[in-house]
Amino acid sequence: MIPTRKLSNGVEMPYLGFGTWKLKGEECSQMVKYALDTGYTAIDTAQVYLNEEAVGEGIRRSGRKREEFFVTSKVRNRFQGYDNTLYAVEASLKRFGLEQLDLFLVHWPGEDMYVPTWKALVRMYEEGLLRAVGASNFYPEHLETCAQETGVMPMVDQIEMHPYFQPYEIVEYCRSHDIFPVAWSPLMAGGESRKDAKTAKAGETGVQLKSPMEDPVILKIAENHEKTPAQVILHWLVQNEFGVIPKSSNEGRIRQNMEIFDLRLTDEEMKQMQKLTEKQIRVGDDPRTYRFPLLDEMIAAGKEPERDRFGNYM
Repeated sequence: MIPTRKLSNGVEMPYLGFGTWKLKGEECSQMVKYALDTGYTAIDTAQVYLNEEAVGEGIRRSGRKREEFFVTSKVRNRFQGYDNTLYAVEASLKRFGLEQLDLFLVHWPGEDMYVPTWKALVRMYEEGLLRAVGASNFYPEHLETCAQETGVMPMVDQIEMHPYFQPYEIVEYCRSHDIFPVAWSPLMAGGESRKDAKTAKAGETGVQLKSPMEDPVILKIAENHEKTPAQVILHWLVQNEFGVIPKSSNEGRIRQNMEIFDLRLTDEEMKQMQKLTEKQIRVGDDPRTYRFPLLDEMIAAGKEPERDRFGNYM
């Protein structure tokens, strides 16, 4: 049984979710079904992953009742802005084949369009199309602005977090404002860079960093508990009361990633793990500086996006 965290509005969100980054088409549908069949109760995706329809198909194949799973998606950066966000969320509902989503996030803050984007999500939350709303990659100043502008504080902040990186000021802010911090790339993507190739500086993408799953400290703790390094990392995050959304297309690892709730790290082991975060090695973009083009700008530049089979921009 996967434990849940009660969000600030009372909605229960599982601590462990199945991440679908890089999964597409039939493989995505198969892996989502397998994860749900194995016992996962939450699926995480985003509009930019281009797999919402495949995720929806996997859910249908699983035969799960609507109240038995929790689905998260995120507004694609190009759709930021009030009206575009309203349309984008409606498009996601069509792709999933669902009438309501459990959680929708603003994927990145960007410069200033995250504010009208957040206002649109709050409207859809108040109308009942979304059970909860939150942010991803938001720093305290972004979260504070959202609350000041709407009276609604994001209920979740999904952030890069793994043994070699922890954004301390975000974590502290979330803990003091009843925001659930959820770790993306909790295994550091195996050391693979997740920076946007279109905006990254030369040499920042395609770089393979050392994986924390090879770290001697983590290997020793894993040996002590007869667990894999990945299981130790995921459990360490959950024991710190963070959510985790590991991604895998390997059935064995999908199953292993769920077997993390039957151990307890000692205080000393937790300190050793926390010490590793001082490395501050980021695999994703810096939310304070990451920028992206909006839909209207793309169209004006002659780069109109493709449309899905429903006629919605992707």
